[in-house]
Amino acid sequence: MSIPTISNTSTATDNRSGVRQSGTQSNTDNTNTGVGNGNVGNQGGSGQPDAVSISSRATDLQSLETSIKQLPDTDASRVSALREQINAGNYSVDSQRVADKMLAFERSL
Repeated sequence: MSIPTISNTSTATDNRSGVRQSGTQSNTDNTNTGVGNGNVGNQGGSGQPDAVSISSRATDLQSLETSIKQLPDTDASRVSALREQINAGNYSVDSQRVADKMLAFERSL
């Protein structure tokens, strides 16, 4: 494969070999990348598969995430109450409160 360089009109040649599909890997720098060696998940060479354990905190977080996903995206009762106020003409916007909230948000960034 020939790759033209940006500042030079000459080309550089890519001499890398292709991806191996066999169960062995030749690795000249003695690092184990786990690619193509047939031992994915067992890199230590001990014959035992790698084990993963999840802490109780992670389990709690997963159950909390599941609970949150089950909540509705909007509070339907709040939306209907605001809709009624707007339709009745009783809803007013407090511009000072809106400005304060916008400034507080900008400061938090």
